[in-house]
Amino acid sequence: MSVARVRSSEGAFEGVGRVRLRYRMLEVSQPRAALLVVHGLGEHAGRYAHFADAMTASGVSTYALDLRGHGISEGRRGHVNRFHILLQDLDRFVREVSGLVDARLPMFLLGHSMGGLIALRYLEEYDAPLHGAIIVAPWLGTSAEVARWKTTLAGVLTRLLPAIPIRNGIDPDALSRDPDIVRAYRDDPLVHDRITPRLFTEVSVAMGDVQRRGERIHTPLLLLIPEADRIVNAQRALAFGRSLPAGDVTIRTYPGHYHELLNEPDRAATIREVRDWLSARL
Repeated sequence: MSVARVRSSEGAFEGVGRVRLRYRMLEVSQPRAALLVVHGLGEHAGRYAHFADAMTASGVSTYALDLRGHGISEGRRGHVNRFHILLQDLDRFVREVSGLVDARLPMFLLGHSMGGLIALRYLEEYDAPLHGAIIVAPWLGTSAEVARWKTTLAGVLTRLLPAIPIRNGIDPDALSRDPDIVRAYRDDPLVHDRITPRLFTEVSVAMGDVQRRGERIHTPLLLLIPEADRIVNAQRALAFGRSLPAGDVTIRTYPGHYHELLNEPDRAATIREVRDWLSARL
């Protein structure tokens, strides 16, 4: 029995406004599918290396993007002028990967947290050549209600000082029950804790848009929701999934699990579920 060869490399392309965006590739020699990964706020593509490695066992090549203002991509940390720029960047990434793989190769999308919000809005607004999408703990609302004064202040600052950096308030201990993952996150030089008033207000608008336009999503969907999430609102994500039109929509909930399902102590079972879902659609 032959063993598929795996090649690790990096690439780059030009995003909106000539911002240079970087991505990481882990490609198998004879892929069954390509999976595009979009990370969450403050993190980067490198944190999905172990997930990409696990996907190669199913013959899936993985392409993980560093969003603008994140990782080794250019851009002000934690900032974007308009949310639709992130969708345009993702569309360019989809086209970039489409040019790298065989035209007949099925392509899938995975978005985590803010990346999940970006992925859902992308599916609502773009007719992309995707065979399915996996949405993990999407940021459709914060776990704890944002104080009204903070929302008001953000509205003022987005007009006066839209790009001023503010701490994003993410508690590393709430990411995973695995202490090694938490420690690595704290020590990672590519992780940042920034969000700007403009990104905050743009994300808030996008959360409303994604709820109103869910009927536009016709791509097969796997929605993974950790019920003990202390960062995003799990119940709002669950309600969104249940509100989608009847079709190929699979919802999985994980009692007692924290925000980063792919980094939890029992992550092997979650990754296996992702692999099985992908295989069933190949």
